[in-house]
Amino acid sequence: MQGPPIASTPELRNRRTTSDHIADALRAAINGGQLEDGAVLNQVELAEHFGVSRVPVREAMRRLEAEGLIDASAHRRAVVRGLSISRLSEAYELRALLEGHLAAAAVPQLDKARLDRLAAINRELRETTDHTRYLELNGQFHTTLYEAAERPLAIEFVDTLRQRAERYVQMWSRGRGLDRGRQVAREHATIIRLARQGDADGVRRAVTEHIEHTLTAVLELHEDQLPANGDAS
Repeated sequence: MQGPPIASTPELRNRRTTSDHIADALRAAINGGQLEDGAVLNQVELAEHFGVSRVPVREAMRRLEAEGLIDASAHRRAVVRGLSISRLSEAYELRALLEGHLAAAAVPQLDKARLDRLAAINRELRETTDHTRYLELNGQFHTTLYEAAERPLAIEFVDTLRQRAERYVQMWSRGRGLDRGRQVAREHATIIRLARQGDADGVRRAVTEHIEHTLTAVLELHEDQLPANGDAS
């Protein structure tokens, strides 16, 4: 029997508890688009795949259900839970609010070294033609900016929202992602300039618009794939 498309590496297996490992692996497969909306998660097959009993599988699935990633209602098969277009839009709206808040809170703590680091990341992002590297650099930029705010709970929420949305970007673009590199670099440059000026309100607005522009690109990507795949809302 062919196993489910879920990675199971020694590094993951050595982390924390077995249920943690299974939850991490399932979460990565869902957010990465390997497990699509509506995919059935069979406890017996998953237990065989990970080489464990069904107990840690059930614990992992309860955690993912609490996170809203799967629907495992009583007496029903567990399935990957999809996001409607309205819920996806709401995720970006929440990101815009939270990330604008984080960026504004970070401004007073941004010293020259961190600002120079942001500029260096953005220069490399602007020049790279490798999509995987672009994603890494974009993540580094936002992490470097928001960490200065010292708001770990808000950052955790942002990461969750970003991962939920990214799976649709990857699926709808067939892994290519959004073709927004140069525009993103320009928007990042504006954020850096305003931060150097100590303009927290300006940074808040710039980051909010940055996320809103990403939502617009995601919705356009969704519209582009409708003729081939049907209405994915």
